Amino acid sequence: MIGKIEIDTIKSRVDQAVGKRDLLTRQLESVQLDITNLEKYVEDCQKARAVVTAVAEDTQKKIEFQISNIVSLALSSVFPDPYEFKLQFVTRRNKIEADLIFIKNGNEGKPTEIAGGGSLDVASFALKTAIWAIKPTNNVMILDEPFHFLSRNLQSKCSEMIKMINRKMGLQFIIVSHIIEIAESADKIFNVTNKNGIATVESSK
Repeated sequence: MIGKIEIDTIKSRVDQAVGKRDLLTRQLESVQLDITNLEKYVEDCQKARAVVTAVAEDTQKKIEFQISNIVSLALSSVFPDPYEFKLQFVTRRNKIEADLIFIKNGNEGKPTEIAGGGSLDVASFALKTAIWAIKPTNNVMILDEPFHFLSRNLQSKCSEMIKMINRKMGLQFIIVSHIIEIAESADKIFNVTNKNGIATVESSK
């Protein structure tokens, strides 16, 4: 026969086992809830990432279009047979990089490899104004001896192009240049001469 003490011992062990089972059940339920919450968090993060990616891609396309158009317009305003300019964002080594491309007659290449200094001068200037247009700050840009690689016979066209960008974008230019043609479309021209170490400034327009 099993004595009362043994029965009490067995009952105590059963109660302990039930208590442990209940504790483990609550812990399991808590872990399952944490897993459910984490799965929901991961799902929300994936949705958010998809939205951010879509917005970023759309923004990149708009930037590509805007900058490409401004630079191509500047090139076509100066050169009779201009390059078309294209900005293209690409992902390399998990980083976004910008490729600058010149296009002519269906051929594409890096500007520094296929174009002369004059085209690079104009494209560089137009890139600066295009970047300014994306996030405009001070609306005055100072150019020191710009377009010195450009042929003399195209300097007047370049002056007209600067005036066009001035009117379209509201960006003012202060230009320092020894080339008179570059100032043909300027609103004001100041001639600076130096004689015996004394600088003289005269307005000619």
